[in-house]
Amino acid sequence: MPPDLKRTSVSVFAPSHDEVLLELAYAKNYNAWLFGRAAPYLGERVLDVGAGIGTFSELALEHGASVTALEPDPPFADYLRGRFDPAQPIEVVGAELMDLDRSGAFDSIICFNVLEHVSDDAAALRQLRTLLAPSGRLLLLVPAHTWLSSPFDQAVGHERRYEKRGLSELLTAAGLDLEVARYVNPVGALGWLASMRLRRRASLPAGQVRAFDRIVPAIRFLDRLHLPFGQSLWAVARRPDSFSQAG
Repeated sequence: MPPDLKRTSVSVFAPSHDEVLLELAYAKNYNAWLFGRAAPYLGERVLDVGAGIGTFSELALEHGASVTALEPDPPFADYLRGRFDPAQPIEVVGAELMDLDRSGAFDSIICFNVLEHVSDDAAALRQLRTLLAPSGRLLLLVPAHTWLSSPFDQAVGHERRYEKRGLSELLTAAGLDLEVARYVNPVGALGWLASMRLRRRASLPAGQVRAFDRIVPAIRFLDRLHLPFGQSLWAVARRPDSFSQAG
């Protein structure tokens, strides 16, 4: 993580959602856990949608990919341009997803905790399909379960949480072949229920992200289990070798 991030005033960015991003930037175990699920599918050309401060763009670069970091928020886009060395194979694009016109350009798309902020998620998924190369994969992480909703969701601009069946249907309707759809992080779900849902909190308690990051190495093995609940939904969806451009 670049040292100047610590000196970045949160007030430069938008409120609470971006404070969470800055907190998560230092959750190395947690970020490595999320990225580890995506790494086997990356390919050479990666689009990081809603790149934020570049946490997963950096990990994709370290993995050997060429990265396009898509970030519509001007302060974050400016930060990204200053964060990375010009010699690195990364391009920062300050634009909305629906304005990106690069049909078939990417071997994979990382979309972590972004889709829930989009008002028309069905249209966004169709656009993501268009951006993928044939057999390219969308690597998607979204918050799970309506019953885990709390005031925090509204505070950070979540339009919804997802259930596995509904998300699977959305991905299929967008013209993608679903390869993986499962709940992940059951420990986080139980903690979220107790700390955020039942207490009706609108912000994360101080130190909660750091505390959870410390236990990640001990709970990563739970990814091997297929439990009927979790804090998040993880999906891998493949663009078929050919598809209709209609819709």
